[in-house]
Amino acid sequence: MSEDRSAAGASVDADLEQLVQLMGRMVRGMKGGHADAEELVHRVKAAGLGPRHVPALMQLVLNGPMPVGVLARHMALNPATVSQLVGELERGGFVERRPDERDRRRMIVSLAEAHREMIERFAWRRLRPLRMTLERLAPDERAHFLRGWRILVEAMERTGLRAPDGGGCPGGHPGL
Repeated sequence: MSEDRSAAGASVDADLEQLVQLMGRMVRGMKGGHADAEELVHRVKAAGLGPRHVPALMQLVLNGPMPVGVLARHMALNPATVSQLVGELERGGFVERRPDERDRRRMIVSLAEAHREMIERFAWRRLRPLRMTLERLAPDERAHFLRGWRILVEAMERTGLRAPDGGGCPGGHPGL
């Protein structure tokens, strides 16, 4: 390996170490041990639901009431999956469905009033730092930042978080 490639590899490894540290801190911050998180997690579990239901609630906080198909697009999931999630959330009392006034064939999903305040507190506590970060970045920096996240997510989806052979990753780092 040439010195340039070796130096580049060392630089990538140093950046990888920093990224792992930052991601750990971010995940701990997003999970939080805050009362609003504990309350929502307890109520979600008590309703027989789990973490996979929370993104639908987050989208409803961000975008307000919407049809299931639109919610599915926002979540990048198929409508059948989102319809099932919404049905489970409705049975748990977290969302309500009502006919669309303009097209009675469509159902509009919204946060249930009984849980709205708790869900909004939970969501904004997690979304506020993300929004503040994006606000601090110039438009071109935001584009690069989001591009990096898309690349990361796509790599995770492609690899299933593991190398296809179950071994290490390129660069001779077993167990990563």
